Amino acid sequence: MTDHPATRPLSHLERRTLAQLLAPEFPGVQELRNQLPETRVTGPWGAESPSVDLEVPADIPAAPIEDGIIPATGTVTDDSGQLFGELLVWVSGGRLSALEFSWYGDTAPTELPDPGLVTVTVQ
Repeated sequence: MTDHPATRPLSHLERRTLAQLLAPEFPGVQELRNQLPETRVTGPWGAESPSVDLEVPADIPAAPIEDGIIPATGTVTDDSGQLFGELLVWVSGGRLSALEFSWYGDTAPTELPDPGLVTVTVQ
């Protein structure tokens, strides 16, 4: 695999957020957890966006999971307990491919939420 100089390691907050979203049990989650140490960010979804595309090396075992959003969703509330948005993890080819922070309202977040404001549920 060629080195992609534009990629970077996960930030501490990105790693904590992904670990939190991968904490519940569902089919394929163990393989996704095993990918975390080698997961790299290939770029943000926009200049100020906390959502990022991810890349996992091809030599890391793929998870037996369908492409798309994993069955665990992080519901985000603000400091006052009001619903603010959702955290979603995307998978492609059995590998982590994106971390998305979708929000409700007019003001887009510029960073991931505090993990204490996130409640993870499995569908």
